[in-house]
Amino acid sequence: MGHGVSRSQVSFMVLTCILVIGNLYYNQPLLGILSREFGVSEKTVALVPALTLIGYAIGILFIVPLGDRIERRRMIQISLFAAGTLALALPFSPNFVVLCAISFILGFSNISATTLIPFAANLARPEERGKVVGTVLSGILIGTLLGRALSGFMAEHFGWKTVFLFSGCVSYALGVLTPWALPTSEPHFKGTYRELLSSTFQLIRDIPRVREIALMGAILFGSFSAFWTTLTFLLEAAPFSYSPQTIGLFGALGMIGALAAPMAGRYADKKGTAATIRLGLYLAMIAFAVLALSSTWVAGIILGVLILDLGIQIAHISNQTRLFEISQEARSRLSSIYIFCYFVGGSLGAAVGSQLWSFGRWPAVSLGGLLFCVLAAVIFKRGQKLSTQAHIASH
Repeated sequence: MGHGVSRSQVSFMVLTCILVIGNLYYNQPLLGILSREFGVSEKTVALVPALTLIGYAIGILFIVPLGDRIERRRMIQISLFAAGTLALALPFSPNFVVLCAISFILGFSNISATTLIPFAANLARPEERGKVVGTVLSGILIGTLLGRALSGFMAEHFGWKTVFLFSGCVSYALGVLTPWALPTSEPHFKGTYRELLSSTFQLIRDIPRVREIALMGAILFGSFSAFWTTLTFLLEAAPFSYSPQTIGLFGALGMIGALAAPMAGRYADKKGTAATIRLGLYLAMIAFAVLALSSTWVAGIILGVLILDLGIQIAHISNQTRLFEISQEARSRLSSIYIFCYFVGGSLGAAVGSQLWSFGRWPAVSLGGLLFCVLAAVIFKRGQKLSTQAHIASH
């Protein structure tokens, strides 16, 4: 049981999440630039964000569970130094294949922000867990969106390589500060690494609620990733013809939705997660309906960005909060399962989004996102029904 976490510790966790999660998203506003720089098509350059997210998902699956077995603060520091080194190497890629390879390994090593989520959940007292987890998650969400805005701005004024040089230096600085800013953690798992991974897969096999929560998260982030990956193509082309800096500013708009994360966590603490998840799903569906009608209407795109980010973030935070209720001792493993599925969904969403863009441009992408959200709602409703039946049967 957590004994509480100080404001300064939460603030450092949030700052770390904001600054390092951008490593996964800095390349998205740069896709047009990278396409021209390395002489590949729009369809091919979409491999860069897809491979980054796939690498991240694999790192989550095989590294993050170690937080239940070894000291988390040390894990976070190692991750920061590794990701910083790879970010510094990325601008010197001699060809597109090397760029993809480094992007994949960078994603694999960039697990510090994800490790902070179960770390925060374990430190927090039960009555404040939703609020603390929501606040730390808000750092990830803000960093996801700010990373795009910062990337576009820096690429516009200083060149695309500066983006990753900056990222590498920031990761190194945070790695140096981590031992002074965060407390040590006491791992709960005493077995071997093989047993740790085996127990992770047992959680998936034995607990239907884990599967439902993870699948729902994957589908939601797939819709989110399909949107953000292809938005660059829409805004670069006529009638908008926006610069990378302007495209990046659309990510900043989404931070308004991310700021709702702590409020969603507090609401989940008081009212439970089901109502909050339903609200998030409804908002995401409305957003994609608006976006489907906004191929040439910038006000509609702005409105869609605001509503979509708000809806996805509310659903994601509440979804993960109910996951941590399953087991205190296995929170790193539960987090790795969830975020692994989440980012596999994101990488597949990026790939599906590029295919939908090739097939039917913006309307196809938006309608595809809407169908993703409808599917997530069906899975959630079925999971709630099964949970109710199981509860009745147990009594």
